[in-house]
Amino acid sequence: MENIPQKQPHPDWPWTLEIACKGKTANFDWDDIRWELNCLEPDNDSFLILEQTQGKDYWFIQSAIALAGPHAGQYVVGCGWSDPDGPAMVETYVGLEEAIRYFQAVMERKPLDFSGFEDLSFELPENQNQSALQIRRMEVGQLGTNCYILTEKHANLAAVIDPGGDAPRIIKEIQRQGVKLQYILMTHGHYDHADALPELAAAFPEAEIYIHRKDVQGVDPQLFPVPAMLKDPKCPVKQLHYYKAFNDRDVETRDARDLPFGCLNIHPIHTPGHSEGSVTLRVNGGPLFCGDTLFEGSCGRTDFPGGNVQKMLSSLRLFGLMEGDAPVYPGHMAPTTLENERKNNPFLRQAMQTQP
Repeated sequence: MENIPQKQPHPDWPWTLEIACKGKTANFDWDDIRWELNCLEPDNDSFLILEQTQGKDYWFIQSAIALAGPHAGQYVVGCGWSDPDGPAMVETYVGLEEAIRYFQAVMERKPLDFSGFEDLSFELPENQNQSALQIRRMEVGQLGTNCYILTEKHANLAAVIDPGGDAPRIIKEIQRQGVKLQYILMTHGHYDHADALPELAAAFPEAEIYIHRKDVQGVDPQLFPVPAMLKDPKCPVKQLHYYKAFNDRDVETRDARDLPFGCLNIHPIHTPGHSEGSVTLRVNGGPLFCGDTLFEGSCGRTDFPGGNVQKMLSSLRLFGLMEGDAPVYPGHMAPTTLENERKNNPFLRQAMQTQP
């Protein structure tokens, strides 16, 4: 199944709108579609289909709300079309606003991208090299880990952060962009952030793989899979690079290093607590990719092997002391901002009251 529709809506075919329990209508506009999407309920009888048919040929985009599984409560948006080999269908799981954007793109005759990656570049402050940096996000794996693809558009370079699963989709997105993958970066070594690493290493053997040393050495093999990858002679992961992260007690400040990324720099910061080797990656003093350290209104668990409450508080305090505001892209769930977390995150607020 392709992630990007091979056929787009036909410019001359008429549209009909099918709404569960309301039948079909041919007299509707964009406001009608937006309203009906907003009214979808999580049950088997709630759906919306915008379709066009010409003889035996057809094209449609539809949405419902997923009832179970890791995407329960999200909008499942799919499109399908007639094909000589039989019906073709692609789908993705998104929030309401993203679902609305898909339908709006159809109504405005724009091409659809069902790769599963959401473009977050519009969230960047204008003074943070917005013209050079593109950020794409997709939930991967059974735990819905946020995998990010950063693209330095001037140099045509890419970096993948937290390849936690669904390797074919990640690989296809990189190939679709036509960029060179320079880095595979992990915010920490848990399996849900590293499971797609072998496939990416095989597809892009020149990409440098970075992880913190403490999430490779002396760790629980079930929770931290990277050491086993290195020992497996059939695994393409043969060499790792270890962050020389800032704020790391084991690294002298003069020895800490940014990762050059075209005209940008990726700044690794040691933020343990969820694991001993957790890092946050900051791009040019702007966006923060914090793995499972900081979430909107919450923070990562500390009860796994390698977790530590006091170290988590110290890492959260570090976020609280950073100057200014910046987008925060966590390892799970929705993006947030530093300012929002300073005001509303009870764990970060507690950390700010704790003596360093």
